[in-house]
Amino acid sequence: MEPSSTQNWKTFLCKLAISIAIISAILFTIDSSKMARGFASITPWILILAVALCFLQMVMAGLRWFLIGKMTGPFVCFRVAFRINFAAMFSNQLLPTSIGGDIVRIGLSRHNGLLVGRAIRTVVFDRTTGLVSLMMLLLVTSLVIEDFLSEDWPSWLIKVGSILFIFSAVATIFFGVKLAARLPEAIYFDWIKKFLREASLLGREGLTTFYAIVISLSIHGTGAFCLWCLTLAVGAEASYLSILGVLPIISLVQLVPISLAGWGVREGTVVAMFSILGIDSSLALLVSLVWGGSIAVSALLSGVIWLLGKSKDEVLLVSNLD
Repeated sequence: MEPSSTQNWKTFLCKLAISIAIISAILFTIDSSKMARGFASITPWILILAVALCFLQMVMAGLRWFLIGKMTGPFVCFRVAFRINFAAMFSNQLLPTSIGGDIVRIGLSRHNGLLVGRAIRTVVFDRTTGLVSLMMLLLVTSLVIEDFLSEDWPSWLIKVGSILFIFSAVATIFFGVKLAARLPEAIYFDWIKKFLREASLLGREGLTTFYAIVISLSIHGTGAFCLWCLTLAVGAEASYLSILGVLPIISLVQLVPISLAGWGVREGTVVAMFSILGIDSSLALLVSLVWGGSIAVSALLSGVIWLLGKSKDEVLLVSNLD
Protein backbone atom coordinates (compact mmCIF):
# COMPACT_ATOMS: atom_id res chain seq x y z
CA MET A 1 0.00 0.00 0.00
CA GLU A 2 1.36 3.44 -0.94
CA PRO A 3 2.25 5.88 1.89
CA SER A 4 -0.42 8.40 0.81
CA SER A 5 -3.08 5.68 0.75
CA THR A 6 -1.98 4.44 4.18
CA GLN A 7 -2.19 7.98 5.56
CA ASN A 8 -5.67 8.43 4.09
CA TRP A 9 -6.87 5.27 5.81
CA LYS A 10 -5.26 6.30 9.12
CA THR A 11 -7.02 9.66 8.91
CA PHE A 12 -10.28 7.94 7.99
CA LEU A 13 -10.07 5.55 10.95
CA CYS A 14 -9.16 8.37 13.32
CA LYS A 15 -12.16 10.44 12.18
CA LEU A 16 -14.39 7.38 12.39
CA ALA A 17 -13.24 6.77 15.98
CA ILE A 18 -14.00 10.39 16.90
CA SER A 19 -17.47 10.18 15.33
CA ILE A 20 -18.28 6.94 17.17
CA ALA A 21 -16.92 8.31 20.46
CA ILE A 22 -19.02 11.49 20.33
CA ILE A 23 -22.23 9.70 19.34
CA SER A 24 -21.64 7.01 21.99
CA ALA A 25 -21.11 9.66 24.66
CA ILE A 26 -24.41 11.32 23.72
CA LEU A 27 -26.22 7.96 23.72
CA PHE A 28 -25.32 7.49 27.39
CA THR A 29 -27.21 10.69 28.27
CA ILE A 30 -30.49 10.10 26.42
CA ASP A 31 -33.69 8.14 26.93
CA SER A 32 -33.54 5.29 24.41
CA SER A 33 -37.25 4.47 24.77
CA LYS A 34 -38.22 8.05 23.92
CA MET A 35 -35.85 7.91 20.97
CA ALA A 36 -37.45 4.65 19.79
CA ARG A 37 -40.95 6.13 20.03
CA GLY A 38 -39.83 9.14 18.05
CA PHE A 39 -38.33 6.95 15.34
CA ALA A 40 -41.54 4.90 15.12
CA SER A 41 -43.49 8.08 14.40
CA ILE A 42 -41.42 8.92 11.30
CA THR A 43 -43.27 7.96 8.12
CA PRO A 44 -41.54 6.78 4.92
CA TRP A 45 -42.78 9.92 3.17
CA ILE A 46 -40.89 12.11 5.62
CA LEU A 47 -37.71 10.14 4.94
CA ILE A 48 -38.20 10.51 1.17
CA LEU A 49 -38.83 14.24 1.61
CA ALA A 50 -35.67 14.62 3.71
CA VAL A 51 -33.52 12.87 1.09
CA ALA A 52 -35.11 14.94 -1.69
CA LEU A 53 -34.42 18.19 0.17
CA CYS A 54 -30.80 17.22 0.85
CA PHE A 55 -30.33 16.30 -2.81
CA LEU A 56 -31.90 19.62 -3.86
CA GLN A 57 -29.30 21.40 -1.72
CA MET A 58 -26.53 19.60 -3.62
CA VAL A 59 -28.04 20.58 -6.97
CA MET A 60 -28.27 24.22 -5.87
CA ALA A 61 -24.66 24.10 -4.66
CA GLY A 62 -23.58 22.93 -8.12
CA LEU A 63 -25.52 25.76 -9.76
CA ARG A 64 -23.91 28.33 -7.46
CA TRP A 65 -20.40 27.06 -8.23
CA PHE A 66 -21.12 27.13 -11.97
CA LEU A 67 -22.42 30.73 -11.85
CA ILE A 68 -19.45 31.93 -9.80
CA GLY A 69 -16.98 30.08 -12.02
CA LYS A 70 -18.47 31.47 -15.23
CA MET A 71 -18.54 35.10 -14.12
CA THR A 72 -14.96 35.19 -12.79
CA GLY A 73 -13.08 33.74 -15.77
CA PRO A 74 -12.54 30.54 -17.80
CA PHE A 75 -14.59 27.62 -16.51
CA VAL A 76 -15.94 24.19 -17.44
CA CYS A 77 -19.29 23.78 -19.17
CA PHE A 78 -22.59 23.38 -17.30
CA ARG A 79 -22.77 19.59 -17.68
CA VAL A 80 -19.17 19.02 -16.55
CA ALA A 81 -19.56 21.40 -13.60
CA PHE A 82 -22.55 19.46 -12.29
CA ARG A 83 -20.83 16.11 -12.83
CA ILE A 84 -17.81 17.33 -10.87
CA ASN A 85 -20.06 18.70 -8.14
CA PHE A 86 -21.84 15.35 -7.77
CA ALA A 87 -18.46 13.61 -7.52
CA ALA A 88 -17.41 16.07 -4.81
CA MET A 89 -20.60 15.53 -2.81
CA PHE A 90 -20.17 11.77 -3.04
CA SER A 91 -16.51 11.92 -2.00
CA ASN A 92 -17.18 14.33 0.84
CA GLN A 93 -19.76 12.08 2.48
CA LEU A 94 -19.04 8.47 1.62
CA LEU A 95 -15.46 7.80 0.52
CA PRO A 96 -12.75 6.73 3.04
CA THR A 97 -10.49 9.66 2.29
CA SER A 98 -9.23 12.79 3.98
CA ILE A 99 -9.16 14.92 0.82
CA GLY A 100 -12.71 16.25 0.95
CA GLY A 101 -15.03 17.36 -1.80
CA ASP A 102 -13.18 20.61 -2.49
CA ILE A 103 -10.00 18.81 -3.55
CA VAL A 104 -12.09 16.55 -5.78
CA ARG A 105 -13.57 19.62 -7.43
CA ILE A 106 -10.11 21.07 -7.98
CA GLY A 107 -8.64 17.80 -9.28
CA LEU A 108 -11.49 17.04 -11.68
CA SER A 109 -11.61 20.66 -12.89
CA ARG A 110 -7.92 20.45 -13.74
CA HIS A 111 -8.55 17.09 -15.41
CA ASN A 112 -11.18 18.79 -17.58
CA GLY A 113 -8.85 21.54 -18.78
CA LEU A 114 -8.88 24.19 -16.05
CA LEU A 115 -5.57 25.47 -14.67
CA VAL A 116 -5.07 24.31 -11.09
CA GLY A 117 -4.71 27.87 -9.73
CA ARG A 118 -7.91 28.92 -11.44
CA ALA A 119 -9.71 25.80 -10.17
CA ILE A 120 -8.63 26.55 -6.60
CA ARG A 121 -9.87 30.13 -6.85
CA THR A 122 -13.33 29.09 -8.08
CA VAL A 123 -13.68 26.75 -5.11
CA VAL A 124 -12.52 29.47 -2.70
CA PHE A 125 -14.99 31.94 -4.24
CA ASP A 126 -17.78 29.39 -3.93
CA ARG A 127 -16.94 28.59 -0.32
CA THR A 128 -16.68 32.29 0.53
CA THR A 129 -20.06 33.03 -1.05
CA GLY A 130 -21.59 30.26 1.03
CA LEU A 131 -19.98 31.62 4.20
CA VAL A 132 -21.06 35.20 3.46
CA SER A 133 -24.67 34.09 3.04
CA LEU A 134 -24.37 32.02 6.23
CA MET A 135 -23.06 35.05 8.13
CA MET A 136 -25.91 37.17 6.73
CA LEU A 137 -28.37 34.56 7.92
CA LEU A 138 -26.63 34.30 11.29
CA LEU A 139 -26.78 38.08 11.72
CA VAL A 140 -30.52 38.18 11.05
CA THR A 141 -31.52 35.01 12.90
CA SER A 142 -29.48 35.95 15.97
CA LEU A 143 -32.32 38.37 16.66
CA VAL A 144 -34.77 35.45 16.53
CA ILE A 145 -32.94 33.13 18.93
CA GLU A 146 -31.99 35.83 21.45
CA ASP A 147 -35.21 35.06 23.32
CA PHE A 148 -34.00 31.49 23.89
CA LEU A 149 -30.52 32.46 25.12
CA SER A 150 -29.44 33.19 28.67
CA GLU A 151 -27.94 36.55 29.57
CA ASP A 152 -24.49 34.95 29.81
CA TRP A 153 -24.56 33.91 26.15
CA PRO A 154 -22.24 36.28 24.16
CA SER A 155 -24.72 36.94 21.35
CA TRP A 156 -22.98 40.23 20.56
CA LEU A 157 -19.89 38.26 19.48
CA ILE A 158 -21.99 36.48 16.85
CA LYS A 159 -23.20 39.80 15.46
CA VAL A 160 -19.77 41.45 15.46
CA GLY A 161 -18.10 38.41 13.88
CA SER A 162 -20.77 38.20 11.19
CA ILE A 163 -20.51 41.90 10.36
CA LEU A 164 -16.70 41.79 10.15
CA PHE A 165 -16.73 38.75 7.84
CA ILE A 166 -19.37 40.27 5.55
CA PHE A 167 -17.51 43.59 5.47
CA SER A 168 -14.22 41.87 4.58
CA ALA A 169 -15.86 39.92 1.75
CA VAL A 170 -17.57 43.02 0.34
CA ALA A 171 -14.32 45.01 0.54
CA THR A 172 -12.48 42.25 -1.34
CA ILE A 173 -15.14 42.19 -4.06
CA PHE A 174 -15.35 45.94 -4.65
CA PHE A 175 -11.72 46.90 -4.00
CA GLY A 176 -9.94 43.75 -5.20
CA VAL A 177 -8.17 45.44 -8.12
CA LYS A 178 -6.89 48.29 -5.95
CA LEU A 179 -5.71 45.88 -3.28
CA ALA A 180 -3.92 43.76 -5.89
CA ALA A 181 -2.13 46.85 -7.25
CA ARG A 182 -0.67 47.57 -3.82
CA LEU A 183 0.97 44.16 -3.47
CA PRO A 184 4.69 43.78 -4.31
CA GLU A 185 5.70 42.56 -7.77
CA ALA A 186 6.92 39.19 -6.53
CA ILE A 187 6.01 35.75 -7.83
CA TYR A 188 4.82 34.76 -4.35
CA PHE A 189 1.94 37.24 -4.65
CA ASP A 190 0.80 36.20 -8.14
CA TRP A 191 -1.93 33.86 -6.92
CA ILE A 192 -3.24 36.40 -4.39
CA LYS A 193 -3.30 39.12 -7.06
CA LYS A 194 -5.23 36.90 -9.45
CA PHE A 195 -7.61 36.03 -6.63
CA LEU A 196 -8.27 39.71 -5.83
CA ARG A 197 -8.72 40.65 -9.50
CA GLU A 198 -11.11 37.78 -10.14
CA ALA A 199 -12.97 38.57 -6.91
CA SER A 200 -13.57 42.10 -8.21
CA LEU A 201 -15.46 40.56 -11.14
CA LEU A 202 -18.07 39.45 -8.62
CA GLY A 203 -18.68 43.13 -7.90
CA ARG A 204 -18.98 44.01 -11.59
CA GLU A 205 -21.42 41.17 -12.25
CA GLY A 206 -23.77 42.42 -9.56
CA LEU A 207 -26.91 40.63 -10.74
CA THR A 208 -25.19 37.25 -11.04
CA THR A 209 -23.58 37.74 -7.64
CA PHE A 210 -27.02 38.50 -6.25
CA TYR A 211 -28.29 35.25 -7.77
CA ALA A 212 -25.40 33.35 -6.15
CA ILE A 213 -26.22 34.84 -2.74
CA VAL A 214 -29.92 34.03 -3.20
CA ILE A 215 -29.02 30.44 -4.11
CA SER A 216 -26.84 30.20 -1.00
CA LEU A 217 -29.62 31.50 1.23
CA SER A 218 -32.01 29.05 -0.46
CA ILE A 219 -29.60 26.21 0.34
CA HIS A 220 -29.60 27.17 4.02
CA GLY A 221 -33.36 27.70 4.01
CA THR A 222 -33.90 24.26 2.47
CA GLY A 223 -31.64 22.69 5.08
CA ALA A 224 -33.61 24.37 7.85
CA PHE A 225 -36.89 23.18 6.30
CA CYS A 226 -35.58 19.61 6.20
CA LEU A 227 -34.48 19.81 9.84
CA TRP A 228 -37.82 21.35 10.83
CA CYS A 229 -39.84 18.62 9.08
CA LEU A 230 -37.83 15.93 10.86
CA THR A 231 -38.23 17.73 14.19
CA LEU A 232 -42.01 17.78 13.83
CA ALA A 233 -42.02 14.18 12.59
CA VAL A 234 -40.43 12.83 15.79
CA GLY A 235 -43.00 14.62 17.94
CA ALA A 236 -40.99 17.66 19.05
CA GLU A 237 -42.32 21.21 18.83
CA ALA A 238 -40.40 24.05 17.19
CA SER A 239 -41.06 26.87 14.75
CA TYR A 240 -39.35 27.05 11.37
CA LEU A 241 -37.78 30.38 12.33
CA SER A 242 -36.24 28.91 15.49
CA ILE A 243 -34.71 26.04 13.49
CA LEU A 244 -33.49 28.55 10.89
CA GLY A 245 -32.01 30.54 13.76
CA VAL A 246 -29.82 27.71 15.08
CA LEU A 247 -28.89 26.25 11.68
CA PRO A 248 -26.03 28.71 10.94
CA ILE A 249 -24.24 27.72 14.15
CA ILE A 250 -24.77 24.03 13.40
CA SER A 251 -23.43 24.54 9.86
CA LEU A 252 -20.37 26.47 11.04
CA VAL A 253 -19.42 23.90 13.69
CA GLN A 254 -19.78 21.11 11.11
CA LEU A 255 -16.95 22.73 9.13
CA VAL A 256 -14.48 21.61 11.81
CA PRO A 257 -12.81 18.63 10.05
CA ILE A 258 -12.27 16.32 13.02
CA SER A 259 -14.94 13.69 12.35
CA LEU A 260 -16.11 11.54 9.45
CA ALA A 261 -18.39 13.62 7.19
CA GLY A 262 -19.49 15.64 10.22
CA TRP A 263 -20.91 12.63 12.10
CA GLY A 264 -20.67 13.15 15.83
CA VAL A 265 -19.84 16.83 15.60
CA ARG A 266 -23.20 17.43 13.92
CA GLU A 267 -25.03 15.35 16.53
CA GLY A 268 -23.36 17.10 19.45
CA THR A 269 -24.12 20.53 18.01
CA VAL A 270 -27.73 19.70 17.16
CA VAL A 271 -28.34 18.34 20.68
CA ALA A 272 -26.76 21.46 22.22
CA MET A 273 -28.63 23.96 20.03
CA PHE A 274 -31.94 22.11 20.27
CA SER A 275 -31.64 22.13 24.06
CA ILE A 276 -31.69 25.94 23.83
CA LEU A 277 -35.02 25.62 22.01
CA GLY A 278 -36.32 23.32 24.75
CA ILE A 279 -36.22 20.13 22.65
CA ASP A 280 -35.42 16.88 24.47
CA SER A 281 -31.90 15.58 23.78
CA SER A 282 -33.22 12.12 22.85
CA LEU A 283 -35.37 13.55 20.06
CA ALA A 284 -32.63 15.99 19.04
CA LEU A 285 -30.15 13.14 18.59
CA LEU A 286 -32.71 11.18 16.57
CA VAL A 287 -33.37 14.16 14.30
CA SER A 288 -29.65 14.65 13.73
CA LEU A 289 -29.02 10.98 12.93
CA VAL A 290 -31.91 10.84 10.44
CA TRP A 291 -30.77 14.14 8.94
CA GLY A 292 -27.23 12.80 8.56
CA GLY A 293 -28.58 9.60 7.01
CA SER A 294 -30.60 11.64 4.52
CA ILE A 295 -27.48 13.58 3.54
CA ALA A 296 -25.57 10.31 3.08
CA VAL A 297 -28.31 8.81 0.88
CA SER A 298 -28.47 11.95 -1.26
CA ALA A 299 -24.67 11.84 -1.57
CA LEU A 300 -24.96 8.23 -2.71
CA LEU A 301 -27.45 9.34 -5.39
CA SER A 302 -24.96 12.03 -6.43
CA GLY A 303 -22.29 9.36 -6.72
CA VAL A 304 -24.52 7.21 -8.93
CA ILE A 305 -25.18 10.17 -11.24
CA TRP A 306 -21.46 10.91 -11.41
CA LEU A 307 -20.55 7.30 -12.15
CA LEU A 308 -23.12 7.13 -14.95
CA GLY A 309 -21.77 10.25 -16.65
CA LYS A 310 -18.06 10.13 -15.80
CA SER A 311 -15.17 9.95 -18.21
CA LYS A 312 -13.26 6.65 -18.10
CA ASP A 313 -10.38 7.75 -15.89
CA GLU A 314 -12.17 10.06 -13.43
CA VAL A 315 -12.72 7.37 -10.78
CA LEU A 316 -9.02 6.48 -10.86
CA LEU A 317 -8.13 10.16 -10.60
CA VAL A 318 -10.33 10.69 -7.53
CA SER A 319 -9.00 7.56 -5.83
CA ASN A 320 -5.41 8.72 -6.38
CA LEU A 321 -5.85 12.31 -5.19
CA ASP A 322 -3.96 13.17 -1.99
